Amino acid sequence: MIDKLKKLLREPLVHFLLASAGIYGLYLGVAGSFDEGDERTITVSAAEVSALREQWMRVWQREPTEEELAEIIQGNVRTQVLYREAIAMGLEQGDTVVERRLAQRLEKLAKSLMGPDEPSEEELRAWFKENEDKFREPDRYSIVQVYFDPDRRDAATLDDARVAFEKLKSIDGIPADIASYGDRLMSRNYYVDQTELDLRKSFGSGFVEQVVELEPGLWHGPILSGYGTHLVYVTEVTRAPVPDYTEFAEQVRESWTAEKVEELGEQFVENLVAKYEITIKEPEEVLTVPASGSP
Repeated sequence: MIDKLKKLLREPLVHFLLASAGIYGLYLGVAGSFDEGDERTITVSAAEVSALREQWMRVWQREPTEEELAEIIQGNVRTQVLYREAIAMGLEQGDTVVERRLAQRLEKLAKSLMGPDEPSEEELRAWFKENEDKFREPDRYSIVQVYFDPDRRDAATLDDARVAFEKLKSIDGIPADIASYGDRLMSRNYYVDQTELDLRKSFGSGFVEQVVELEPGLWHGPILSGYGTHLVYVTEVTRAPVPDYTEFAEQVRESWTAEKVEELGEQFVENLVAKYEITIKEPEEVLTVPASGSP
């Protein structure tokens, strides 16, 4: 019997039903019933008073006086009254800001109620294997670059870069006067032990996407960046080691859980959407009236 119950509780549909019941129950607990008998009754509970007091203390770093606490409670009651009256008047309808805020709150609430089953060690290790890059240290690159300024060289930029490229290819290694082969740039010629992110900050993504594919120990180019044209020599690439699961076991569990909660939350929303019949109408054609006197 217990095994059957455990199996049943693992079913996604059961998760959906339990979450729906939890949301409905929480709604009743917070919002209460809006029947005729109590729609004009507002009760500020002791827990709400404590919450208002704590909120005040976080801001002002002291206990509120009796007068201040009374003002806080009165402000809370005022807000509840205005909220109920606004709902009664239908003022929330058609307000995209209110609609979006309520939708976000429901989605957040749904995810907070969605708890995945406890994962096995094998499941966590398999997930880690598929997501190793999330835990891997970045590779590092050491490069030398020569810059050719298009503002200075204009149409001759690429030709000048190709001439310098042929000269550098004939030299063994990197010449000491490397800066003399190109133009002065706000950046430097040597970049040591840089991650892809570091290089992107200096040259942009397009440049880095090409550099990380280059063979070390050779001159390459011309390569374009947002600044202009470059010749690049990769002196060293340091590959990060494969991460060890045992070093990240706790982070893996947290990341796995967050991912599963996200998936269950998305499934919950999709199930809600599936309950509705959606009709999308094409907008009517807008006719442009020509100005008077135009043909």
